[in-house]
Amino acid sequence: MTGRDLLEPDALRSFAVFAEHRNFTVAAAALHISQPSLHVKIRKLAVALGVELYERDGRRLVLTAAGERLAAFALDSRRRADEFLRELHQDSPATLTIAAGRGALRWVVAEPIRCTARQGRRVQVITADRETALAAVSSGRADLAVVGHDAPPRRLEATQIAAYPQVLVVDERHPLAARSQVGLTDLDGLDLVVPPDGRPHRRALDRALLDAGVSWQVAAEVDGWDLLVHMSDLGIGATIVNGCVQLPAGLRAVPIRGLPKIRYWATWRPQRQALVRDFLDLVRQQR
Repeated sequence: MTGRDLLEPDALRSFAVFAEHRNFTVAAAALHISQPSLHVKIRKLAVALGVELYERDGRRLVLTAAGERLAAFALDSRRRADEFLRELHQDSPATLTIAAGRGALRWVVAEPIRCTARQGRRVQVITADRETALAAVSSGRADLAVVGHDAPPRRLEATQIAAYPQVLVVDERHPLAARSQVGLTDLDGLDLVVPPDGRPHRRALDRALLDAGVSWQVAAEVDGWDLLVHMSDLGIGATIVNGCVQLPAGLRAVPIRGLPKIRYWATWRPQRQALVRDFLDLVRQQR
């Protein structure tokens, strides 16, 4: 029996593991108990609380809203127990888990992550799109998420950490490359490398170009700032990215009038405030 076993109710600890895997067989193996025993523990917990904790969606197990809340509470409890034991024995600081997209990890919070690691703190990264990153914070799987475009939901704590102008990326030999800036109408007729349908950046571009009466063609659909730039570097077409994105030699970034800045927020649950405070301080220092 470990120190954490003494600090956590058995049923709550079992549910935290189940919520992480959403699979009775895998969770039971991780807990070193039988699958029927885990079923009984979670069923008793649901009955005691008077709510359903999960439901089936086809062959998948999905947590209910009550199950998501309990999972977050259980993971918070595990984290607090870990932190207390670590402090008690003067061990290394708690691991910080960050959920964010590839572009945010590479160009928005790369330096704070580097500084955190150099300070001796372990950083775990979950590469995720906006909705997955927010879900990871809500469920307790991540301590902090970095998301772009729209502000996070009000149920989460959040602070804006960056805002970047949007730029047109073209080959340096392209006629628009010599401009100090371009307007949306200058994009008329261009072949553009864009994110897939439904992505926030794509939705915003579709609206802005439609409102400006711009006719354009999809040259390629790829996900992530790095792949957008890479496709443009291959000569497939121009693209539109954040001004913070570093470009390879041979490409030119031209600011675009008429497009709003892309804003980034750091967001976390109030229960993780103490855990993310130092990282947020590093983010503020780089502004």
